[in-house]
Amino acid sequence: MKLKQTTLIMLLSMLALIFNAKAHGQEAMSHRGHLHPDSLIQITVTGTAIVDTSMMHLVYYLDEDGDGQADYSLDFGPFWYQPEDSLATRPNNGDNITIVGGLWDDMNMQLPLIIVYEINGYLWRDPYATHWHYMGMGGHHHTGMHYHNNCYGFAFGWMHDSLQIVSVDGIAMVDTTMFHLRYFLDEDYDGLPDYILNFGPPWYEPPSGAVRPNDGDTISIVGALMHPYRFPMLIVFEINGLVWRNSTFFMHHMRHSWIYKNVNQAQQIYSSFDELGWMKFNNGWHHNMMPDSMFCQMMEVYPQIIPDATNENSFAAYEIGIYYPDGTNKMWEGDGCGGSMHFPIPIEFNIHYTEDQLEEFNISEYSINAKYWDKMHNMWQEFGDIVLDPANNTLSFSSNTVSNFIIITGTEVITGSEINDLNTVNEFKLSQNYPNPFNPVTTIGYTIPKEGLVTLRVYNILGQEVAILVSEEKISGSYKVNFDGSKLTSGVYFYQLEMGSYTATKKLTLMK
Repeated sequence: MKLKQTTLIMLLSMLALIFNAKAHGQEAMSHRGHLHPDSLIQITVTGTAIVDTSMMHLVYYLDEDGDGQADYSLDFGPFWYQPEDSLATRPNNGDNITIVGGLWDDMNMQLPLIIVYEINGYLWRDPYATHWHYMGMGGHHHTGMHYHNNCYGFAFGWMHDSLQIVSVDGIAMVDTTMFHLRYFLDEDYDGLPDYILNFGPPWYEPPSGAVRPNDGDTISIVGALMHPYRFPMLIVFEINGLVWRNSTFFMHHMRHSWIYKNVNQAQQIYSSFDELGWMKFNNGWHHNMMPDSMFCQMMEVYPQIIPDATNENSFAAYEIGIYYPDGTNKMWEGDGCGGSMHFPIPIEFNIHYTEDQLEEFNISEYSINAKYWDKMHNMWQEFGDIVLDPANNTLSFSSNTVSNFIIITGTEVITGSEINDLNTVNEFKLSQNYPNPFNPVTTIGYTIPKEGLVTLRVYNILGQEVAILVSEEKISGSYKVNFDGSKLTSGVYFYQLEMGSYTATKKLTLMK
Protein backbone atom coordinates (compact mmCIF):
# COMPACT_ATOMS: atom_id res chain seq x y z
CA MET A 1 0.00 0.00 0.00
CA LYS A 2 2.80 2.40 0.89
CA LEU A 3 4.62 1.65 -2.38
CA LYS A 4 1.44 2.18 -4.36
CA GLN A 5 0.85 5.51 -2.61
CA THR A 6 4.40 6.69 -3.21
CA THR A 7 4.29 5.68 -6.88
CA LEU A 8 1.01 7.48 -7.40
CA ILE A 9 2.27 10.66 -5.78
CA MET A 10 5.40 10.54 -7.96
CA LEU A 11 3.28 10.10 -11.08
CA LEU A 12 1.01 13.00 -10.12
CA SER A 13 4.04 15.20 -9.48
CA MET A 14 5.54 14.21 -12.85
CA LEU A 15 2.28 14.99 -14.62
CA ALA A 16 2.15 18.40 -12.90
CA LEU A 17 5.72 19.15 -13.94
CA ILE A 18 5.04 18.12 -17.53
CA PHE A 19 1.91 20.24 -17.57
CA ASN A 20 3.68 23.32 -16.23
CA ALA A 21 6.78 23.02 -18.40
CA LYS A 22 5.22 21.94 -21.68
CA ALA A 23 1.78 23.45 -21.65
CA HIS A 24 2.47 26.82 -20.14
CA GLY A 25 6.21 27.50 -20.24
CA GLN A 26 8.11 29.59 -17.74
CA GLU A 27 6.85 32.86 -19.20
CA ALA A 28 3.30 31.98 -18.19
CA MET A 29 4.20 31.63 -14.54
CA SER A 30 3.77 34.39 -12.00
CA HIS A 31 6.42 35.11 -9.41
CA ARG A 32 4.70 32.53 -7.21
CA GLY A 33 5.49 29.86 -9.77
CA HIS A 34 2.09 28.96 -11.22
CA LEU A 35 -0.24 29.91 -14.04
CA HIS A 36 -1.05 33.56 -14.63
CA PRO A 37 -4.29 33.75 -16.65
CA ASP A 38 -3.37 37.19 -18.00
CA SER A 39 -0.81 35.43 -20.20
CA LEU A 40 -3.60 33.46 -21.95
CA ILE A 41 -5.98 34.54 -24.71
CA GLN A 42 -9.63 33.86 -23.93
CA ILE A 43 -11.39 32.07 -26.77
CA THR A 44 -14.64 30.22 -27.47
CA VAL A 45 -14.43 27.04 -29.55
CA THR A 46 -17.14 24.57 -30.62
CA GLY A 47 -16.47 21.06 -31.84
CA THR A 48 -16.42 17.36 -31.03
CA ALA A 49 -14.83 15.98 -27.87
CA ILE A 50 -12.14 13.32 -28.29
CA VAL A 51 -11.34 11.36 -25.12
CA ASP A 52 -8.15 9.29 -24.91
CA THR A 53 -8.68 6.40 -22.48
CA SER A 54 -5.23 4.82 -22.97
CA MET A 55 -3.55 6.90 -20.26
CA MET A 56 -3.73 6.47 -16.48
CA HIS A 57 -6.28 9.29 -16.44
CA LEU A 58 -8.53 10.46 -19.27
CA VAL A 59 -7.00 12.99 -21.67
CA TYR A 60 -9.31 15.38 -23.52
CA TYR A 61 -9.09 16.95 -26.98
CA LEU A 62 -11.38 18.97 -29.25
CA ASP A 63 -11.92 18.50 -32.97
CA GLU A 64 -13.06 21.90 -34.24
CA ASP A 65 -13.27 21.30 -38.02
CA GLY A 66 -14.95 17.88 -37.97
CA ASP A 67 -12.14 15.97 -39.69
CA GLY A 68 -11.77 13.46 -36.84
CA GLN A 69 -8.40 14.91 -35.78
CA ALA A 70 -7.70 16.82 -32.58
CA ASP A 71 -7.20 20.58 -33.02
CA TYR A 72 -6.81 21.48 -29.32
CA SER A 73 -5.84 19.82 -26.05
CA LEU A 74 -8.31 20.53 -23.23
CA ASP A 75 -7.13 20.98 -19.64
CA PHE A 76 -9.88 20.38 -17.07
CA GLY A 77 -7.45 20.49 -14.14
CA PRO A 78 -6.52 17.54 -11.89
CA PHE A 79 -8.27 14.30 -12.82
CA TRP A 80 -10.35 14.44 -9.64
CA TYR A 81 -11.46 18.08 -10.02
CA GLN A 82 -15.16 18.85 -10.28
CA PRO A 83 -16.70 22.34 -9.97
CA GLU A 84 -18.10 23.02 -6.52
CA ASP A 85 -21.22 24.89 -7.52
CA SER A 86 -22.06 24.15 -11.15
CA LEU A 87 -23.83 21.58 -13.34
CA ALA A 88 -20.78 21.31 -15.61
CA THR A 89 -19.39 17.82 -16.29
CA ARG A 90 -16.49 16.46 -18.32
CA PRO A 91 -17.50 15.42 -21.87
CA ASN A 92 -17.79 11.92 -23.26
CA ASN A 93 -16.07 10.88 -26.46
CA GLY A 94 -18.04 12.18 -29.45
CA ASP A 95 -20.00 14.82 -27.51
CA ASN A 96 -20.62 18.14 -29.26
CA ILE A 97 -19.23 20.78 -26.89
CA THR A 98 -18.61 24.51 -26.66
CA ILE A 99 -15.58 25.51 -24.60
CA VAL A 100 -14.68 28.92 -23.22
CA GLY A 101 -11.15 29.00 -21.93
CA GLY A 102 -7.66 30.43 -21.88
CA LEU A 103 -5.59 29.57 -24.96
CA TRP A 104 -1.91 28.72 -24.62
CA ASP A 105 -0.35 28.30 -28.07
CA ASP A 106 3.37 27.55 -28.11
CA MET A 107 5.42 26.44 -31.13
CA ASN A 108 7.00 23.73 -28.95
CA MET A 109 3.61 22.13 -28.32
CA GLN A 110 2.07 19.58 -30.66
CA LEU A 111 -1.38 21.13 -30.17
CA PRO A 112 -2.52 24.45 -28.72
CA LEU A 113 -3.92 24.02 -25.19
CA ILE A 114 -7.15 25.45 -23.79
CA ILE A 115 -7.49 25.85 -20.01
CA VAL A 116 -11.23 25.23 -19.61
CA TYR A 117 -13.30 27.96 -17.92
CA GLU A 118 -16.78 27.00 -19.23
CA ILE A 119 -18.27 24.00 -20.97
CA ASN A 120 -21.64 24.14 -22.72
CA GLY A 121 -22.58 27.36 -20.92
CA TYR A 122 -21.79 26.03 -17.43
CA LEU A 123 -19.00 27.36 -15.28
CA TRP A 124 -16.13 24.89 -14.92
CA ARG A 125 -13.75 27.18 -13.03
CA ASP A 126 -12.73 30.79 -12.74
CA PRO A 127 -8.93 30.98 -12.74
CA TYR A 128 -9.03 33.93 -10.33
CA ALA A 129 -11.60 32.37 -7.99
CA THR A 130 -11.42 33.51 -4.37
CA HIS A 131 -11.58 29.91 -3.15
CA TRP A 132 -10.77 30.75 0.49
CA HIS A 133 -14.34 32.05 0.84
CA TYR A 134 -16.09 28.85 -0.27
CA MET A 135 -17.71 28.52 3.15
CA GLY A 136 -21.40 29.29 2.67
CA MET A 137 -24.04 26.86 3.87
CA GLY A 138 -27.81 26.83 4.15
CA GLY A 139 -30.42 28.76 2.23
CA HIS A 140 -29.40 32.36 2.87
CA HIS A 141 -26.48 32.71 0.54
CA HIS A 142 -25.30 33.25 -3.01
CA THR A 143 -22.67 30.60 -3.54
CA GLY A 144 -20.34 30.60 -6.51
CA MET A 145 -17.89 33.14 -7.84
CA HIS A 146 -17.70 36.17 -10.10
CA TYR A 147 -17.14 35.04 -13.65
CA HIS A 148 -16.79 37.30 -16.67
CA ASN A 149 -19.66 39.80 -16.41
CA ASN A 150 -21.82 37.54 -14.27
CA CYS A 151 -21.85 38.01 -10.54
CA TYR A 152 -22.56 35.33 -7.97
CA GLY A 153 -20.69 36.55 -4.91
CA PHE A 154 -19.20 34.89 -1.85
CA ALA A 155 -21.18 36.38 1.05
CA PHE A 156 -23.31 33.65 2.64
CA GLY A 157 -24.85 35.24 5.72
CA TRP A 158 -24.94 33.50 9.08
CA MET A 159 -25.91 30.05 7.70
CA HIS A 160 -22.84 27.86 8.10
CA ASP A 161 -21.67 24.84 10.03
CA SER A 162 -21.03 24.89 13.74
CA LEU A 163 -17.27 24.73 13.55
CA GLN A 164 -15.59 21.71 15.12
CA ILE A 165 -11.86 21.63 15.89
CA VAL A 166 -10.20 18.48 14.51
CA SER A 167 -6.68 17.15 13.88
CA VAL A 168 -5.95 15.34 10.60
CA ASP A 169 -2.74 13.86 9.15
CA GLY A 170 -2.06 13.00 5.51
CA ILE A 171 -0.40 13.95 2.23
CA ALA A 172 -0.67 17.48 0.81
CA MET A 173 -2.07 17.79 -2.71
CA VAL A 174 -1.61 21.09 -4.55
CA ASP A 175 -3.66 22.16 -7.58
CA THR A 176 -1.45 24.49 -9.64
CA THR A 177 -3.90 25.08 -12.49
CA MET A 178 -5.58 28.05 -10.82
CA PHE A 179 -3.87 31.44 -10.53
CA HIS A 180 -3.68 30.94 -6.77
CA LEU A 181 -2.60 27.52 -5.56
CA ARG A 182 -5.34 25.38 -4.02
CA TYR A 183 -4.50 22.94 -1.26
CA PHE A 184 -6.01 19.56 -0.41
CA LEU A 185 -5.24 16.74 2.00
CA ASP A 186 -5.24 13.01 1.24
CA GLU A 187 -5.89 11.37 4.60
CA ASP A 188 -6.16 7.72 3.52
CA TYR A 189 -3.22 7.76 1.05
CA ASP A 190 -5.28 6.72 -1.98
CA GLY A 191 -4.13 9.61 -4.20
CA LEU A 192 -7.49 11.41 -3.93
CA PRO A 193 -8.28 14.48 -1.82
CA ASP A 194 -10.32 14.00 1.34
CA TYR A 195 -10.29 17.63 2.55
CA ILE A 196 -9.90 21.12 1.18
CA LEU A 197 -7.28 23.03 3.17
CA ASN A 198 -8.22 26.68 3.67
CA PHE A 199 -5.09 28.72 4.43
CA GLY A 200 -6.87 32.01 3.74
CA PRO A 201 -5.76 34.55 1.14
CA PRO A 202 -2.46 33.73 -0.61
CA TRP A 203 -0.82 36.93 0.64
CA TYR A 204 -1.29 35.91 4.31
CA GLU A 205 1.88 34.90 6.16
CA PRO A 206 1.71 33.87 9.85
CA PRO A 207 4.15 35.39 12.36
CA SER A 208 5.07 31.88 13.55
CA GLY A 209 7.09 31.18 10.41
CA ALA A 210 4.76 28.36 9.33
CA VAL A 211 4.61 27.85 5.55
CA ARG A 212 2.16 26.32 3.12
CA PRO A 213 3.00 22.74 2.13
CA ASN A 214 4.43 21.49 -1.14
CA ASP A 215 2.71 18.81 -3.19
CA GLY A 216 3.45 15.40 -1.65
CA ASP A 217 4.48 16.70 1.79
CA THR A 218 3.39 14.70 4.82
CA ILE A 219 1.54 17.16 7.06
CA SER A 220 -0.46 17.38 10.28
CA ILE A 221 -3.30 19.91 10.35
CA VAL A 222 -5.36 21.28 13.23
CA GLY A 223 -8.34 23.24 11.99
CA ALA A 224 -12.04 24.02 11.98
CA LEU A 225 -14.06 21.42 10.10
CA MET A 226 -16.81 22.52 7.71
CA HIS A 227 -18.84 20.72 5.05
CA PRO A 228 -19.59 23.41 2.47
CA TYR A 229 -19.20 21.50 -0.81
CA ARG A 230 -18.00 18.26 -2.34
CA PHE A 231 -15.06 17.90 0.06
CA PRO A 232 -15.12 18.82 3.74
CA MET A 233 -13.00 21.87 4.47
CA LEU A 234 -10.39 22.42 7.16
CA ILE A 235 -9.80 26.07 8.02
CA VAL A 236 -6.18 25.78 9.06
CA PHE A 237 -5.21 26.89 12.59
CA GLU A 238 -1.98 24.86 12.89
CA ILE A 239 0.30 23.04 10.47
CA ASN A 240 2.98 20.65 11.69
CA GLY A 241 2.75 22.04 15.22
CA LEU A 242 3.13 25.72 14.19
CA VAL A 243 0.31 28.23 14.60
CA TRP A 244 -1.17 29.38 11.30
CA ARG A 245 -3.85 31.70 12.64
CA ASN A 246 -5.65 32.63 15.86
CA SER A 247 -8.53 30.19 16.23
CA THR A 248 -10.29 32.30 18.89
CA PHE A 249 -10.44 35.22 16.47
CA PHE A 250 -12.06 33.14 13.76
CA MET A 251 -14.50 30.84 15.51
CA HIS A 252 -17.43 33.18 16.26
CA HIS A 253 -19.27 33.61 12.93
CA MET A 254 -15.84 33.87 11.25
CA ARG A 255 -15.70 37.41 12.75
CA HIS A 256 -18.79 38.50 10.87
CA SER A 257 -21.50 39.70 13.22
CA TRP A 258 -24.99 41.00 13.94
CA ILE A 259 -25.58 44.67 14.61
CA TYR A 260 -28.58 45.75 16.69
CA LYS A 261 -30.88 48.75 16.73
CA ASN A 262 -30.24 49.82 20.31
CA VAL A 263 -26.50 49.15 20.42
CA ASN A 264 -24.78 51.21 23.13
CA GLN A 265 -21.23 50.62 21.93
CA ALA A 266 -19.48 50.39 18.59
CA GLN A 267 -19.74 47.05 16.79
CA GLN A 268 -16.78 46.03 14.58
CA ILE A 269 -17.20 43.61 11.66
CA TYR A 270 -13.86 42.04 10.75
CA SER A 271 -12.55 40.80 7.45
CA SER A 272 -12.71 36.99 7.56
CA PHE A 273 -8.97 36.33 7.65
CA ASP A 274 -7.51 39.63 8.84
CA GLU A 275 -7.88 41.24 12.27
CA LEU A 276 -6.58 44.55 10.87
CA GLY A 277 -9.38 44.82 8.28
CA TRP A 278 -12.75 45.93 9.65
CA MET A 279 -15.76 48.21 9.42
CA LYS A 280 -17.33 49.80 12.51
CA PHE A 281 -21.00 50.61 13.16
CA ASN A 282 -21.52 53.22 15.88
CA ASN A 283 -24.64 53.98 17.88
CA GLY A 284 -27.18 55.72 15.66
CA TRP A 285 -26.72 53.56 12.55
CA HIS A 286 -30.40 52.55 12.53
CA HIS A 287 -33.30 54.33 10.80
CA ASN A 288 -36.99 53.43 10.58
CA MET A 289 -36.72 51.73 7.18
CA MET A 290 -34.31 49.13 8.60
CA PRO A 291 -35.09 46.04 10.71
CA ASP A 292 -34.03 45.88 14.37
CA SER A 293 -30.97 43.79 13.49
CA MET A 294 -28.79 42.98 10.49
CA PHE A 295 -26.00 40.47 9.88
CA CYS A 296 -22.86 41.98 8.31
CA GLN A 297 -19.97 40.37 6.44
CA MET A 298 -16.70 41.80 5.13
CA MET A 299 -14.72 39.48 2.85
CA GLU A 300 -11.44 40.28 1.12
CA VAL A 301 -11.46 38.93 -2.43
CA TYR A 302 -9.07 38.96 -5.36
CA PRO A 303 -9.60 42.22 -7.33
CA GLN A 304 -9.68 40.45 -10.71
CA ILE A 305 -13.10 38.96 -9.88
CA ILE A 306 -14.83 42.26 -9.08
CA PRO A 307 -17.14 43.25 -11.95
CA ASP A 308 -16.31 46.54 -13.70
CA ALA A 309 -12.99 46.90 -11.86
CA THR A 310 -10.61 45.79 -14.60
CA ASN A 311 -9.57 49.33 -15.57
CA GLU A 312 -9.20 50.72 -12.05
CA ASN A 313 -5.69 49.38 -11.30
CA SER A 314 -6.94 47.80 -8.08
CA PHE A 315 -4.65 45.60 -5.98
CA ALA A 316 -7.08 44.68 -3.16
CA ALA A 317 -10.86 44.34 -2.97
CA TYR A 318 -13.70 43.57 -0.56
CA GLU A 319 -17.20 42.19 -0.85
CA ILE A 320 -19.65 43.47 1.77
CA GLY A 321 -22.80 41.54 2.65
CA ILE A 322 -25.60 42.97 4.84
CA TYR A 323 -28.44 40.56 5.59
CA TYR A 324 -31.91 41.19 6.97
CA PRO A 325 -33.32 38.60 9.43
CA ASP A 326 -35.28 36.98 6.58
CA GLY A 327 -31.96 36.09 4.89
CA THR A 328 -32.12 38.77 2.18
CA ASN A 329 -28.76 40.27 1.25
CA LYS A 330 -29.54 43.98 0.81
CA MET A 331 -26.43 44.32 -1.35
CA TRP A 332 -28.18 42.03 -3.85
CA GLU A 333 -31.53 43.65 -4.41
CA GLY A 334 -33.07 44.02 -7.86
CA ASP A 335 -30.94 42.81 -10.74
CA GLY A 336 -28.09 41.31 -8.74
CA CYS A 337 -24.89 42.41 -7.10
CA GLY A 338 -23.34 45.83 -6.71
CA GLY A 339 -25.96 47.45 -4.50
CA SER A 340 -25.47 49.75 -1.53
CA MET A 341 -27.13 51.01 1.65
CA HIS A 342 -27.18 54.50 3.16
CA PHE A 343 -26.82 54.99 6.93
CA PRO A 344 -27.70 58.03 9.09
CA ILE A 345 -24.16 58.20 10.52
CA PRO A 346 -20.83 57.38 8.87
CA ILE A 347 -19.52 53.83 8.99
CA GLU A 348 -15.80 53.63 9.76
CA PHE A 349 -13.50 51.45 7.64
CA ASN A 350 -9.98 50.21 8.28
CA ILE A 351 -8.31 48.42 5.35
CA HIS A 352 -5.11 46.41 5.70
CA TYR A 353 -2.82 45.62 2.76
CA THR A 354 0.47 43.73 2.58
CA GLU A 355 3.84 44.32 0.98
CA ASP A 356 3.20 41.23 -1.11
CA GLN A 357 0.07 42.80 -2.62
CA LEU A 358 1.96 45.99 -3.45
CA GLU A 359 4.74 43.96 -5.05
CA GLU A 360 2.41 41.71 -7.05
CA PHE A 361 0.68 44.68 -8.69
CA ASN A 362 3.78 46.95 -8.67
CA ILE A 363 1.95 49.68 -6.73
CA SER A 364 3.48 52.90 -5.39
CA GLU A 365 2.37 52.99 -1.74
CA TYR A 366 1.82 56.75 -1.51
CA SER A 367 -0.61 56.62 -4.44
CA ILE A 368 -3.12 54.33 -2.67
CA ASN A 369 -6.80 55.25 -2.85
CA ALA A 370 -10.14 53.57 -2.03
CA LYS A 371 -13.32 53.47 -4.11
CA TYR A 372 -16.83 52.04 -3.85
CA TRP A 373 -19.20 50.91 -6.59
CA ASP A 374 -22.06 53.36 -7.24
CA LYS A 375 -24.68 51.27 -8.96
CA MET A 376 -27.03 54.19 -9.51
CA HIS A 377 -24.47 56.00 -11.66
CA ASN A 378 -22.74 52.81 -12.84
CA MET A 379 -19.28 54.01 -11.81
CA TRP A 380 -16.60 53.85 -9.12
CA GLN A 381 -16.64 56.70 -6.61
CA GLU A 382 -13.70 57.73 -4.40
CA PHE A 383 -14.01 57.79 -0.64
CA GLY A 384 -13.11 61.13 0.88
CA ASP A 385 -10.56 61.98 3.59
CA ILE A 386 -8.55 58.76 3.40
CA VAL A 387 -5.82 58.44 6.03
CA LEU A 388 -2.83 56.32 4.92
CA ASP A 389 -0.62 54.69 7.54
CA PRO A 390 2.37 53.16 5.69
CA ALA A 391 3.97 52.08 8.97
CA ASN A 392 1.11 49.65 9.61
CA ASN A 393 0.04 49.12 5.98
CA THR A 394 -3.47 50.43 6.60
CA LEU A 395 -5.79 53.09 5.25
CA SER A 396 -8.87 54.37 7.03
CA PHE A 397 -11.92 56.38 5.98
CA SER A 398 -15.61 56.73 6.78
CA SER A 399 -18.76 56.92 4.68
CA ASN A 400 -22.52 56.98 5.09
CA THR A 401 -22.72 54.68 2.06
CA VAL A 402 -21.86 51.01 2.38
CA SER A 403 -21.42 49.39 -1.03
CA ASN A 404 -21.34 45.73 -2.03
CA PHE A 405 -17.86 46.27 -3.51
CA ILE A 406 -14.85 48.26 -2.31
CA ILE A 407 -11.57 48.34 -4.21
CA ILE A 408 -8.15 49.65 -3.20
CA THR A 409 -6.33 51.24 -6.10
CA GLY A 410 -2.89 52.68 -6.75
CA THR A 411 -0.49 53.92 -9.38
CA GLU A 412 2.02 51.51 -10.85
CA VAL A 413 5.68 52.19 -10.21
CA ILE A 414 7.34 53.28 -13.46
CA THR A 415 10.01 50.87 -14.62
CA GLY A 416 12.89 51.65 -16.92
CA SER A 417 13.60 50.27 -20.39
CA GLU A 418 15.96 47.35 -20.91
CA ILE A 419 19.31 47.84 -22.66
CA ASN A 420 20.26 45.05 -25.06
CA ASP A 421 24.03 45.56 -24.72
CA LEU A 422 25.21 42.20 -23.35
CA ASN A 423 28.33 43.86 -21.92
CA THR A 424 26.30 46.00 -19.53
CA VAL A 425 23.63 45.55 -16.91
CA ASN A 426 20.30 45.28 -18.74
CA GLU A 427 17.73 46.37 -16.16
CA PHE A 428 16.97 48.82 -13.37
CA LYS A 429 16.72 47.30 -9.92
CA LEU A 430 16.35 48.65 -6.39
CA SER A 431 17.10 45.94 -3.82
CA GLN A 432 15.65 45.57 -0.35
CA ASN A 433 18.00 47.00 2.25
CA TYR A 434 19.91 44.57 4.45
CA PRO A 435 19.63 44.12 7.34
CA ASN A 436 16.02 45.14 7.80
CA PRO A 437 15.01 46.07 10.48
CA PHE A 438 18.37 47.74 11.19
CA ASN A 439 20.19 49.64 13.95
CA PRO A 440 21.68 52.01 13.03
CA VAL A 441 23.34 51.18 9.68
CA THR A 442 21.93 49.29 6.71
CA THR A 443 23.06 48.70 3.10
CA ILE A 444 20.99 49.57 0.02
CA GLY A 445 21.84 48.10 -3.39
CA TYR A 446 20.74 49.27 -6.80
CA THR A 447 21.48 48.55 -10.47
CA ILE A 448 21.28 50.91 -13.46
CA PRO A 449 21.58 49.88 -17.14
CA LYS A 450 22.91 53.16 -18.53
CA GLU A 451 24.83 56.29 -17.64
CA GLY A 452 22.95 59.19 -16.12
CA LEU A 453 22.02 61.24 -13.07
CA VAL A 454 21.03 59.01 -10.14
CA THR A 455 19.35 60.18 -6.95
CA LEU A 456 18.65 58.03 -3.89
CA ARG A 457 16.71 59.72 -1.10
CA VAL A 458 15.23 58.63 2.23
CA TYR A 459 11.86 59.89 3.50
CA ASN A 460 9.92 59.54 6.74
CA ILE A 461 6.30 58.36 6.85
CA LEU A 462 5.10 61.96 6.40
CA GLY A 463 6.91 62.12 3.08
CA GLN A 464 9.59 64.47 4.39
CA GLU A 465 13.11 64.02 3.04
CA VAL A 466 15.53 62.97 5.79
CA ALA A 467 18.63 62.03 3.77
CA ILE A 468 20.14 62.19 0.27
CA LEU A 469 22.36 59.15 -0.19
CA VAL A 470 23.22 59.60 -3.90
CA SER A 471 22.91 62.57 -6.26
CA GLU A 472 25.45 62.30 -9.06
CA GLU A 473 26.18 60.93 -12.52
CA LYS A 474 26.76 57.16 -12.55
CA ILE A 475 27.80 54.75 -15.29
CA SER A 476 25.99 51.45 -15.92
CA GLY A 477 26.55 48.94 -13.12
CA SER A 478 25.58 47.70 -9.66
CA TYR A 479 26.15 49.84 -6.56
CA LYS A 480 25.80 49.62 -2.79
CA VAL A 481 25.48 52.51 -0.36
CA ASN A 482 25.29 52.55 3.44
CA PHE A 483 22.59 54.46 5.27
CA ASP A 484 23.30 55.56 8.85
CA GLY A 485 20.12 56.21 10.84
CA SER A 486 21.81 56.96 14.16
CA LYS A 487 20.41 60.51 14.23
CA LEU A 488 16.85 59.40 13.47
CA THR A 489 14.12 58.04 15.71
CA SER A 490 12.88 54.46 15.45
CA GLY A 491 10.19 53.91 12.86
CA VAL A 492 9.37 53.19 9.24
CA TYR A 493 11.15 55.09 6.47
CA PHE A 494 11.16 54.90 2.67
CA TYR A 495 14.02 55.06 0.19
CA GLN A 496 13.47 56.08 -3.42
CA LEU A 497 15.71 55.63 -6.46
CA GLU A 498 15.24 57.97 -9.42
CA MET A 499 16.95 58.02 -12.82
CA GLY A 500 15.22 59.67 -15.76
CA SER A 501 11.69 58.24 -15.98
CA TYR A 502 12.50 55.32 -13.69
CA THR A 503 11.36 55.50 -10.06
CA ALA A 504 11.34 52.77 -7.42
CA THR A 505 10.48 52.97 -3.72
CA LYS A 506 10.95 50.49 -0.86
CA LYS A 507 10.34 50.47 2.86
CA LEU A 508 12.93 50.12 5.63
CA THR A 509 12.54 49.96 9.42
CA LEU A 510 14.87 51.54 11.97
CA MET A 511 14.57 49.79 15.32
CA LYS A 512 16.73 51.13 18.14
